[in-house]
Amino acid sequence: MNPHFLRIALSRVSAILLSGMVLCGCVSTVTGERTPFVAPTAISDVYSSANLQMMLATTSNASGECVEAECVQRSEFDQRVAMTGARLSGGAYQAFPGLADRVTQFNFMVVDKAEPGTASTAAGYIVVLRPLSSIALSDEALTFVIAREMGHVVAQHHEENTATSMILSVVATVIAPIINIAKIFAIGYSGATSGVATSAVASASMTAASFVGSRVIIESYRPKQREEADDIAIKLLAPLGYDVQAVSAAFDNVDLHTPQTSWMRELQSSLARLSVAAEPQALARPARLAIAGPAEYSGN
Repeated sequence: MNPHFLRIALSRVSAILLSGMVLCGCVSTVTGERTPFVAPTAISDVYSSANLQMMLATTSNASGECVEAECVQRSEFDQRVAMTGARLSGGAYQAFPGLADRVTQFNFMVVDKAEPGTASTAAGYIVVLRPLSSIALSDEALTFVIAREMGHVVAQHHEENTATSMILSVVATVIAPIINIAKIFAIGYSGATSGVATSAVASASMTAASFVGSRVIIESYRPKQREEADDIAIKLLAPLGYDVQAVSAAFDNVDLHTPQTSWMRELQSSLARLSVAAEPQALARPARLAIAGPAEYSGN
């Protein structure tokens, strides 16, 4: 390759990567265990809003309109979601003082779909799919599920996912022209038309690869992000009087296997983790009462 073009390509690499580092910051999550790159919330909100719209567009709609008693039940569930969200929002801003700098307020909306689930955006827009009402029968269950989705917002998971997509897009933008230039010079002036066509194909392939690559990497984050969201949810539930044991027990008689969607599988994983954490609590309480004696608990 011509040294002049190589210098231009390398300078372009440096400039774009530097821009990516400016756009994305390295911060510690609220759990303090990771230091992921995160994109600005404003940019991440556009990205996460697009993902939310795509999710809603590809999820089957509920069939038919409600009638009489069913309409009353829907209205009651909408009120439960609104009240639960309001209670959790107040606790979230108290528990995480810096949250207000990114999320001015949480907004909650129930959407009529054929399967249960929740979704959110970086700016705090929380969507609850109506069939969740058949899973979150108790206040403990509904509060946990909503708090869990809020946990993704609090922990800046949308910003982390956006940063990953941006970085891979930058890499694709940088690498594709370098490959194209090399191919064009290799082909020579006699095959210029063919070289241009080849470069276009290479650019398209690189863009597609960056998209697939970002989805793969983001999916690899999911288990850790889910655990962080669970932990934040439990922290938000504590001031409301709900502990791990109460949340775990709230789903004991609920069918979590129908439908078998990715969201349902993630909920199963969260509850399995919580049930393990709830066992030591159940065992520790009687032991503590037996050792402490009545003096410590007089007046209770």
